[in-house]
Amino acid sequence: MNFILASFLPPLFLGMAVIIESLLSNKTFKHPTTMIFYVSMMNALFLPLLLFWGIPTLPSVKVFACYMGCAFVYIAYLYPYYLAMKVIDASIVAALFSLGQITVPIMGYLWLGEKLEFTQYIGFAVIILSSVALSIKGNKMPKLNKAFYYMMFAAIITSFGRVLEKYTLNIDDNWINLVIYTSLLSGFMPLSFLLVKKWRHDIGKNFPPYLQKFKIFAINEFICFLGTSIGIYALSGLSPVVTTAVGSTQPIFMLLLSIFLYKYFGLSVMEKISYQVMVKKLFCFVLIILGVMLTLEGV
Repeated sequence: MNFILASFLPPLFLGMAVIIESLLSNKTFKHPTTMIFYVSMMNALFLPLLLFWGIPTLPSVKVFACYMGCAFVYIAYLYPYYLAMKVIDASIVAALFSLGQITVPIMGYLWLGEKLEFTQYIGFAVIILSSVALSIKGNKMPKLNKAFYYMMFAAIITSFGRVLEKYTLNIDDNWINLVIYTSLLSGFMPLSFLLVKKWRHDIGKNFPPYLQKFKIFAINEFICFLGTSIGIYALSGLSPVVTTAVGSTQPIFMLLLSIFLYKYFGLSVMEKISYQVMVKKLFCFVLIILGVMLTLEGV
């Protein structure tokens, strides 16, 4: 039960991070590589806090290769993810991550040998259809429907990463190792962006804005650290199918946070909160919750 309860915290924390990153991506940095570079700079900042829960061990070559793969996933999915943020509501961006659930059961079965109950398949279908419905405006896809394809690509990458994380935990049963090593490796990988002249110039040009918003970046990193660490802890005791399904509740938390920020602080995060749109989103969110409940029946 502790693992199930823990699995509901990452959607909350990562939902907060999506809102912050939406503001930073849309109002501070224009190019995704610049955003990825500065977001990754503080990946190791809060890792010492994990020492209160355990001590990392030295991994084998095979396990280290898995950590490298997970770290690459952490960086690779951010590019289409930040592109999507510029053209569609933040809560819809989060909802479209559920598209990755199409591939999680398949990869989990082929790679990990995990099988689902019939009710879990029904739950997944409900979650996926509800998430797709969120990206539809009227009777057709939004005019800027490339966000849908950006997020489909990002979702496939993260789904592969989730199954790879579970595989890594199966061969090296130390969730603290997975958090620490992948965070360190993913923090160094964006340094390769400096080898590309155009990217290096944009990164340098945006260093002053980064310093001005350093506190926001630090807060965002701490929230991401909590969401990622608790998420990996939950994954150590649950299947990637279950944790991915529970993660589909993230846009619900995001919408509530967005309404709160808009109502009390006048802060807009690209969330359309008209009555008609709200009814549609709430209906889809109810279906997502139903899908999650069906998925958890098999646990």
